[in-house]
Amino acid sequence: MHIGMVTACYKPVVNGVTRMIELYKQRLEALGHEVFIFTLGDPDPAGDEPGVVRSPGIPVADGYYVGGRYTREAQELLGQMDIIHCHHLFMSVEMAHRYARSPIVYTNHTRYDLYTGSYMPLPQPAADALMRQIWPEFTDFADVVITPSESVRRVMLDFGVRRPIEVIENGVDLRPFRNPSNPMNKQALGIPESATLFTYVGRLSPEKDLDLLLRQFAIARDIVPDIHLMIIGKGPSAEELVIQSRQLGIENQVHFMGIVEYSRLGNYLAAADIFTTASTSEVHPLTVIEAMAAGLPVVAVASPGISDTVQSGRSGYLTNQPEGGLAAAMVGLAVDKKRRWQMGLLAQQISERFDIVHTVSKTIELYERLRAARPDLMRKKKHGRWIRNRETLEPLVEQLARLLRPAEKLGTGPLRRFLVDSIGEEDRVD
Repeated sequence: MHIGMVTACYKPVVNGVTRMIELYKQRLEALGHEVFIFTLGDPDPAGDEPGVVRSPGIPVADGYYVGGRYTREAQELLGQMDIIHCHHLFMSVEMAHRYARSPIVYTNHTRYDLYTGSYMPLPQPAADALMRQIWPEFTDFADVVITPSESVRRVMLDFGVRRPIEVIENGVDLRPFRNPSNPMNKQALGIPESATLFTYVGRLSPEKDLDLLLRQFAIARDIVPDIHLMIIGKGPSAEELVIQSRQLGIENQVHFMGIVEYSRLGNYLAAADIFTTASTSEVHPLTVIEAMAAGLPVVAVASPGISDTVQSGRSGYLTNQPEGGLAAAMVGLAVDKKRRWQMGLLAQQISERFDIVHTVSKTIELYERLRAARPDLMRKKKHGRWIRNRETLEPLVEQLARLLRPAEKLGTGPLRRFLVDSIGEEDRVD
């Protein structure tokens, strides 16, 4: 089977979606399928791997690009795919719809409603209203929507998504986390062996609520002084978080490790005792699954995605009251070593459910059903037939441009002009 993975960013960007695409590509190719990755932007400085097809785009932030059309080569190749699997809502599903001649699957990796509220100067009700327009409009270009958890499926239905939705959980290669190649200890990280080490892995950005995490950790540290927090990742909030840790007086207990090469992540997790996050914008975070595979209990805010993964009271503690509740959960596990061990053991057992072998098998079953049924030939918005209607398109593009680059005063700026002039053109190859 020829499978096209369509994404708005790929290597050298390091994030959960990129990791998932890479893992799925490896697994699908090992099973004999041919996988191509269609993306935008400049080539990876280290050299693109085979099967990566790039088209020009305008950089917007952190490796993300927007583009009005694919190159002729990409258009022709995309039209030869047996199945298209999109991994971003913007610059992904519509592009696939325009050029593909096969069924289109879209996996929703982000709580865009919460993400929008974090990045735009809008109250949450206004952000929700925006997504009630954007989410259904863009997912209509797909034949099937995948959500990695049942609770996120319910969220998308509530926001008006009309396409059929299937739940297929995110998959992880569990082996490097269960059996790390060179496991580290606390001493190697400059942390006392007697300390209880919490860890967070992920992007350092506003939607991850790391400011809340630091405040709650500071409260827990007042009660249990011998705790430390290891933060792995980078992002636009990094400098602010370092300053905040100083202001809270916890700079000696918070360790910013920066980016850790994915192949070595399991080695770092081996030194930790507990995984923690305050984020509610995840749909099914790979970092939580990886931590569970490493035998770590999870302390987190109860939210769709995480609540489908962590069993509160058994494989970790989830709180519905982030202010205070997160600190209480940290203290509860920090002072109870036996409980940590029991929860970590169960977390590792539960992680088996998310082995990439199982999740890719479910995904291939979906691909085969779609190839047989060809729903893309029976729906109203057929391939390449989204006709530009400026009267209805411009307000949506205006909102989309603000979401992609919220700091820019759009006016008649290049991003806005680029989107209005490009999105929706019928330029597919026939």
